[in-house]
Amino acid sequence: MNENAPAVEAVWEEIERWYAAQGAAHLLLPPATDEQIASVEATLGVELPEQVKASLCRHNGSTDGGWPKGLLLSCDGILSETHVWRELLDDGSFDELKDFRSGGEALKPGWWNAGWVSLDADGAGNGSVLDLSPGPAGEIGQVIDMDHEVGPSGPIANDFAGYLREVAARLEEFSVTDGEHVEER
Repeated sequence: MNENAPAVEAVWEEIERWYAAQGAAHLLLPPATDEQIASVEATLGVELPEQVKASLCRHNGSTDGGWPKGLLLSCDGILSETHVWRELLDDGSFDELKDFRSGGEALKPGWWNAGWVSLDADGAGNGSVLDLSPGPAGEIGQVIDMDHEVGPSGPIANDFAGYLREVAARLEEFSVTDGEHVEER
């Protein structure tokens, strides 16, 4: 087991206890396969941090509405969501925003970066993003927030385990409605 995996395993145990207490363990999907994870890396041309891989090996995302932020992306969801943003970057949609700055020196300028990988989505174009190409004061693997109207900001966590810890810390603010949706109280 990688040295980063225990931090992810511990926080997942906490998250899973909350889901079980809500009668909502079914909202967390079964593990991804090594092949699915390898496909994400090959398709996106990135190497995912070990923490992200360990998480995907535990749960390949959530059902739609089954995560406090809307949807924890599966391998397919990561590919799909990241592809949409990369298409917009490639077709010039963000050219006027290439000098956009937020997050200080932790983030490179721009509205989207080819080194970013979507982690979750709220269904309205917003979500948490893994930053594999940070600015000079950032860290590879930091997690940032992407708001389609306001732009990128953060980092909101130094690494993926930190992102999961932030989610776990806020779970008491949420409940499960109709056994289907995790919603803020």
